[in-house]
Amino acid sequence: MASADIAEFLFPRKVVRRAGASAEVGALLSAQGVRSGSVFIVADRFVHESGMTSALIAGLHEAGFETRVFSGIVGEPNLDMVQEAAASAAAVQAVAVIGMGGGSALDTAKLVSYQTVSGASLRELKGPVPFLANLPALVMIPTTTGTGAEATKVAMFAVDGAKRAVLSAQFVPDIAVLDADLVADLPPAVLAATALDALSHAIESMMSTTSNELTWHFSGEAARRIFAQLPRAFDGDREARSDLLYASFLAGVSLNAGVTLGHSMSYILAARHHLAHGVGCALALPFALAYNQLMPAEEADDIARLVLDRPDATLRELAEDVQRLTAAVGIPTDLTGFGAEDESSTLGPAVARDYPRPTNPVALEPERLALLFSHLRTGDLAGAWTAMGVPA
Repeated sequence: MASADIAEFLFPRKVVRRAGASAEVGALLSAQGVRSGSVFIVADRFVHESGMTSALIAGLHEAGFETRVFSGIVGEPNLDMVQEAAASAAAVQAVAVIGMGGGSALDTAKLVSYQTVSGASLRELKGPVPFLANLPALVMIPTTTGTGAEATKVAMFAVDGAKRAVLSAQFVPDIAVLDADLVADLPPAVLAATALDALSHAIESMMSTTSNELTWHFSGEAARRIFAQLPRAFDGDREARSDLLYASFLAGVSLNAGVTLGHSMSYILAARHHLAHGVGCALALPFALAYNQLMPAEEADDIARLVLDRPDATLRELAEDVQRLTAAVGIPTDLTGFGAEDESSTLGPAVARDYPRPTNPVALEPERLALLFSHLRTGDLAGAWTAMGVPA
């Protein structure tokens, strides 16, 4: 079980969960004492052009706020994109910054909020950053079922093609808005990939050496809901989709304990094969569990029992169930569709070198990771389990 000691537990100041809640953000900001002024909205281009920001903007105007929308978020944020957004926000002296969309929009909004006060070069921001006074209020409104960014202290963006994480407790928003209307019409493929990303957040954070009893509580609840609801949500059930949005938020809360090997693997796969983040996480998670089977046995069994809600569940059964769920919603479970070349010998060392995880419960060793990727290439989870069960 996770440590009973709790060094830090982060949670948004206010959480609102109901259909149509994005229209209430203006009133929510006023209730928290935010004075009238300009509100800067960072939105995915599709989200804005499809009219999903309309109710938000109307509610802000009704509450007496002016609005400026930056809708240049296409794909994952990079340095140029974030710099452009930050300059636009600075020009209007925003009293609040709102992120609306997937993880790219939410992470960009976090960085924009920070840069309205920070004098640091955006290029130099990396890892933990100093606390700043007088930041604009921060509001997060997710439109996918996987990012969890509406609850996390992390903002990701790319600098010179490499992913970079910036960490601050001030990135956990003043207000997180879970509006089920915004995910009701998600394409099934997007819903599946983002929900499996949330499942990765939940399970990986449980394996993190910085997890605690509170993060385990949120992780377990999130993972159980995703297993139960994803098949129905994939088929279009609106209630199940609303529940996945909530599960994604819960996983985001637990994500503040950090992710582990699976996310490092997904970053490498994304760089080599341009996979969507959630697809890479779904591919990697069962094999990351195989690699981490050498973690303390009691903790491994506790994870499986908590997620699968069975007293006799094992970590291997959990990995197999993840792989089955992935296949059931049309996400690849191997790399055979992404080129014939076996890159295992380079992928393993790249993970250990570029995305080390000191909080992973088992040390990342390049040769063992290369062997793991050789099994991932063909989707051979049974082979990976046998190979990774032998101590180095």
